Amino acid sequence: MSDMSLAETQARLKAYILDTGKDTTPVLPLLDGSFGLARDARLDVYHRAYRARLRDALGTVFERTWMYLGDDEFGREAERYIEQTPSHSPNLRDYGHTFPGCLAASMQADPEVSELARMDWLLHEAFDAPDRPRLQPDALTQLSDTDWEHAKFIFTPGTALATFAWNTIEVWHALDQQLTPPPARALPQALPCLFWRNDKQSSFRSLSAAEHFMLDMLLTGNGFAMSCSMLAEHHPDAAGFIGPWLQRWLSEGLISAVAKGESVIMPRQMTER
Repeated sequence: MSDMSLAETQARLKAYILDTGKDTTPVLPLLDGSFGLARDARLDVYHRAYRARLRDALGTVFERTWMYLGDDEFGREAERYIEQTPSHSPNLRDYGHTFPGCLAASMQADPEVSELARMDWLLHEAFDAPDRPRLQPDALTQLSDTDWEHAKFIFTPGTALATFAWNTIEVWHALDQQLTPPPARALPQALPCLFWRNDKQSSFRSLSAAEHFMLDMLLTGNGFAMSCSMLAEHHPDAAGFIGPWLQRWLSEGLISAVAKGESVIMPRQMTER
């Protein structure tokens, strides 16, 4: 057995696991050779197990993408990604956030694949997002006119927007129902969508251009009054939808709190005012 420091031992083993696994010279001295299984075979167990766990993690998160590509093609893309992208988190749930981008680069002839993977990831992120309290549908009626002038909405974690240029939503629904997906086709106009977690379920829905504009303004930290002003400039016919949008966002559990100036109004505070 080697008498090198623990840090060096860990560094060598990590380098071997992350590499191709062909050069065992730096790590063989780390192992006791008195056990039945040969040292290089034992090292190979670690090398393969690391990749198998990451492949399993990708298959779990990107389940619809896996179904769409099939075992062989998804396996090849997953292996390529694993070799290029080591895991940097102790939690496997964090692994794969750049997988959609890698698919966009490696499968440029099939752009719907990366869009499908992006859907999978956003639904995964919404499901795993931290719990936060949510405002009730009647909460905003308690805000004063002055409050509205300075109000900023704080959305529940995992809430996100995405835009799809292909019939990815249609493909996802077919796969979700275990049906044969339709052929990929480019949409005449890109489709914006909202992703979030409603109670314990990840959800998504398509958006109009105006609602997407408003949500994008609010999610990027703009105040409600400013967002309404910009909406009126870019979508002058949408003013009448703001009230129904707010009620729907509240019923869907999108809004966690309201910030006004330096203070943040949480659900309990809203009901106690």
